[in-house]
Amino acid sequence: MLGGHGARLVVELPRYGIPGRKWVVVLDKYVQQWSAIQTIRAAHLHTEDLFMAYFEITGNADELSIEGYFAGLIMLPRDQRDVIAHAINESLDATGSTADGAHYSDQDAAENSGYEEYLRTLTLTPDGYDFTAPPVGDHSTSAVAAGSHGTSIASTGSDGPSDRDMLDEVEFRRLRALHESRLLETGAEERFDKITRQARDHFGVSSSSIALITEDSQVIKSVTGPLGQDLPRDLSLCATTFKDDRTLVITDASIHPQWQRHPLVAGGPKVRFYAGHPVSTADGWRIGTLCLMDDQPRTFTDEDVQVLRRLAAQVQMQLWV
Repeated sequence: MLGGHGARLVVELPRYGIPGRKWVVVLDKYVQQWSAIQTIRAAHLHTEDLFMAYFEITGNADELSIEGYFAGLIMLPRDQRDVIAHAINESLDATGSTADGAHYSDQDAAENSGYEEYLRTLTLTPDGYDFTAPPVGDHSTSAVAAGSHGTSIASTGSDGPSDRDMLDEVEFRRLRALHESRLLETGAEERFDKITRQARDHFGVSSSSIALITEDSQVIKSVTGPLGQDLPRDLSLCATTFKDDRTLVITDASIHPQWQRHPLVAGGPKVRFYAGHPVSTADGWRIGTLCLMDDQPRTFTDEDVQVLRRLAAQVQMQLWV
């Protein structure tokens, strides 16, 4: 449960009784994912080294899936989460790092790993891990909205901050994260252009772009194709996408009641198809999107959504660098 500001976050972990054996505490999968990401950051581990360690101990997820896991975009099966935790802890051992280790899914796995001494007791607070947010602690809306792992924070009384005050604080911190990333100062970069080219070519759309959302505008960090330009924030489709941790897909905007009168649809470039997924800083602040656009309606399958999310994970890995 999550209390008021600064309150301790109590994590209730399920216990499963197995005949003839001790009780086994099973770690919440999102806490395990968060633990892995925090260890990587604290120890400054390189993902390339982790890939090698992971595959050496028979991990069977592909690199894009692992990147997506590290970016909080996808969840992996329990056995693969434990393989990743073990690869991280092996890397800590090899480098002599004193960072806390990545946690395993349960106590048995931790004891059998040989790295139990690396694992600190998990004491989590709202500042350390927010269960009202998506898996890796996406703070962009967590102050005012509930996710699948917590309850919403109700409007406060006259003695506390209002929802409006909390929204203003959230937006201030999000903008600070954007400006501290220095992405607005560096112009076009090949590392991002490579991803938008890959996205456009894979999906066969007119354009792919990476947009950063400032206080009042959409700033294009990378664009491949004719669609995608700096715009006022209130005209940006990407400014709608990044508000939530989900993929926004519009297969035919011209007949969609919410979008058919939008200036980019009714006039200008006459956008028909749009798909976008938010991208976040290493601290979990959503600062922009990776998006696809076309002037023709298109279908977009669940598999397409997964590919777009994995490409967004690549963008996020570059943001973290």
